[in-house]
Amino acid sequence: MNPYPGILLRIVFVILLIVASPYVRAEDYTPEQGRAAWKRLKTKPVTEESFREVCDLAQDIAKKNIDISYEILAEYLPMVQKTGDKRKVHIILMNWAKAKESLHFFEEAEKLYVKARGNAFGSGQMYREALANTVLLYGEWANPDSSKKYIALGEKECIKAGDKENLSFIYTFKAMANTADTATMHRYLVKAIQLAAGLKNKNALFTARYNYANIFLQYSPKDQVVELESLLELAKDSSLNKYPRKLYERTAFTFRNAGPSIYYQLMQLNLLLTDFESAGKFAELFYNSSIKPNPESPQAAYFNAEMSIVKSCQQDFASAAEFLDKSRKIFKLPEEKIPFISYFIAAGLLAEHRKEYDRAETYYKKFASTNDYSKGFHVLPVELYYAHILTVNHKFTEAEKMFSFFEKALDNKKYSATGYYYSKFKAEYLKAKGDFKGYTTALENFYDIKDSLTNLNKYRAIQEVMTKVRIKDKEQQITRLNEESFNRNEEIKKERIFYSLVIGLSVLTIVLLILHSRSRQIRNKQKDALQQSEMQRVEKQRHIDLMQGVMEAEEKERRKIADQLHDEVSSMLALASLSVSSTLEKGRNDEQGEQKLQKTQEILSSVSSTIRDLSHQLNPLVIEKYGFRKAVLDSAEIINLSGKIALETVVVGFEDTGNYDLPFFHDLYRIIQELLHNILKHARATKASLEVIEHTDMVTIIIEDNGVGMDETPQTEGQGLSTIRSRVAYLNGKMEISNKQEGGVLVVIEIYLEKVA
Repeated sequence: MNPYPGILLRIVFVILLIVASPYVRAEDYTPEQGRAAWKRLKTKPVTEESFREVCDLAQDIAKKNIDISYEILAEYLPMVQKTGDKRKVHIILMNWAKAKESLHFFEEAEKLYVKARGNAFGSGQMYREALANTVLLYGEWANPDSSKKYIALGEKECIKAGDKENLSFIYTFKAMANTADTATMHRYLVKAIQLAAGLKNKNALFTARYNYANIFLQYSPKDQVVELESLLELAKDSSLNKYPRKLYERTAFTFRNAGPSIYYQLMQLNLLLTDFESAGKFAELFYNSSIKPNPESPQAAYFNAEMSIVKSCQQDFASAAEFLDKSRKIFKLPEEKIPFISYFIAAGLLAEHRKEYDRAETYYKKFASTNDYSKGFHVLPVELYYAHILTVNHKFTEAEKMFSFFEKALDNKKYSATGYYYSKFKAEYLKAKGDFKGYTTALENFYDIKDSLTNLNKYRAIQEVMTKVRIKDKEQQITRLNEESFNRNEEIKKERIFYSLVIGLSVLTIVLLILHSRSRQIRNKQKDALQQSEMQRVEKQRHIDLMQGVMEAEEKERRKIADQLHDEVSSMLALASLSVSSTLEKGRNDEQGEQKLQKTQEILSSVSSTIRDLSHQLNPLVIEKYGFRKAVLDSAEIINLSGKIALETVVVGFEDTGNYDLPFFHDLYRIIQELLHNILKHARATKASLEVIEHTDMVTIIIEDNGVGMDETPQTEGQGLSTIRSRVAYLNGKMEISNKQEGGVLVVIEIYLEKVA
């Protein structure tokens, strides 16, 4: 199940990530004209002016031909990267990734966000923007482990930088990842709202409040309607109403079309409450503001199908047919290949109206599940329509099976359109079967739900009147408060004279307290000096203990190498010596002399290879020759070539290796070698990933696999892990090891840096 239902299912089509640009009218571009314009622009050097022209061109073409825009971005990105301008690279990668994500191409979006994080690393604001959008991606993609990982990293970076806006976004997305735990969801949504409340830009505040209304209040339709209608006022704010219309103006998460998003949710909610008149009103508001300005956009196909459903609910079947015909033409696909469930619901409703019941059954069956009911962008599950048409076509056994899906599902949705139509269709089914007792009960339930929904809609009308009354009361209250404020100011003037005398006495008291405080400070300094001396002694002892641990680890390595020299090299040299001495004794008459000498040469080559491997273990020369980054990537390549495991490796930083001592790289390299050795030896994994990241003040090593995991209650820790812990502690670092929920081990090491002067 997707942990972000409020974002993925309800705003993904509303947030238009490639928007209109004044560069040229979008309808002026055919594919040939677009490619010709790009051919002219790509001959220009990359300047701020030419960069903006390319961005505007990509946006305009995307309105009708988004694939051509992708081609332009793919060609232009390497050109911009060569200039070394990370801001321009960030703009391209972030907007490209958002566009892919909005259309559910999650794997492609993930690769683009990886590049965006690598480009923005160490840049502050751009890096935090990339992290916040990465959290949203993994939430929509239903990848809880990656989502949790980047939530923690993004939260840490935002708190460190005091970035309230991106921290508010991350808390909102974190709440959406915990929809099953309403207490946690509520806590983080409240945090997100509080963080964003004082910000000039209202994107973060609107996003948090929108999801609070849309998700947290989803089982309280009355409160949900009130909260969404109150958001219409916030949606008028200039930072939301006049959102950046160009790619290069804002790369942070942006809730585009705030007002239309609320119109759409109120349309859906009123359909759910069977208030079709209000649903039609909000549908028209949404359509006029979002679809009419660009009636051939990719999103128009989806929303025309939604409008067809609304019109069918209002019994305006002529308009419903017109909207469905527009949807089919914009999709430009054979009808059976259209990938949108609401299209087939709308088509089924029209077929029913025309009494084409077999055709309606075919439409509903297209997406109907046979073992559950669907959840998605549409208001009513398609299985409910399918059960109804099966009843009309006298297929009672299949209808009974479809109705059975909804028995438990009605706990939270009884007094909604789902319960309303379920009771209505179930009553028709029981009547058609001749079960008049069951029909009577189902009919009573139907009228109970209908009366409840009618009363709720009346309540909403009364609430509107009460709101106007409360506004007048507020105005009177403000007038009264102003009068009280004036009287209070007069009293304050009198009190100031009194407080002046009190302040004089207070100053004298403060002087005496300062003298006493200075005396205490002298005594505290002496005490602090003693404590500092003791802390230094403890620190020296800790350093000695760490040195002893490292020395013991190195001694173990020496013994291991000595054993290998004795067991392998010594025995092979003895064999070589025996072969040579035998040849010398027999001289030229030895018929096997040449064969013995060849064998001796093979033995000596093996000895040379063994000694070279031992030398590499003692001192990896590839670090000195090509650098630490190359050494790590070479080790990863060797492991991948072995075919034992698929290792994904990311190394960020370490461009200027002169900032560190060579022994530091040796220790870091051995830590990574030992970690990879443990995976190959113990994990029984098929996949693993390694990330080595150079931060400003520390180095992070993150390694994980999909193997069997670790024993939760080990008696003793293995020699390998013990050696790694000693090295990490010696390098002033810390290491955390944990089992992942889906299997495998996650190791996170943080080593704080002391750079060479």
